[in-house]
Amino acid sequence: MTNSLKYSLGALAILLIIFLFNRQTQNSYKTSGEAIYVGGRDDVHRVLITEAENSLELVRKDTTWTITQADTLIIKDNQIDNLFDRLLAVKQEMLISQKQEKWEKFGVDDSLGRHLQIFNKSGEELLHYIFGNSGQDYQHNYIRQSNSSDVYRSNDNVYFLLNYRPTYWGSTPPEPKPEEQDEEN
Repeated sequence: MTNSLKYSLGALAILLIIFLFNRQTQNSYKTSGEAIYVGGRDDVHRVLITEAENSLELVRKDTTWTITQADTLIIKDNQIDNLFDRLLAVKQEMLISQKQEKWEKFGVDDSLGRHLQIFNKSGEELLHYIFGNSGQDYQHNYIRQSNSSDVYRSNDNVYFLLNYRPTYWGSTPPEPKPEEQDEEN
């Protein structure tokens, strides 16, 4: 074996080692998280969204959702789909803080944050998270489970989905058409 072949194989081995080391290092930077809600869609019977003194309650009866504060509105199906497909599917990506003193900084203390509570058919609370929208990060939110001091960053910005205005979730029904008069008279 010639010296040039030995040097080439040595260089190739070093490059392969550097490549594998870099790949392992890059994999350590991937964030993984768990969804805040792992139950089924059929398990949810009541959703309560609150911020300060404002609140909105959505209640499911059979397959129909209603807004308790505005029973004359018709629920927008796409908003209910967003509730399950996006809001309840949001993941806690990265632990930001474990200190209660920092809750206000991230907007997840009890008075500043928006609360999301989900209840089952028998009225048991399935989850209670507090969402904050503080800081300059517009692609993520800060979230905290109500009985925990851990503040996480979410993988998606879902703060706008926690809207407590009834008109965001429902629309006014169309006006009934007047019956056409019989022209045979």
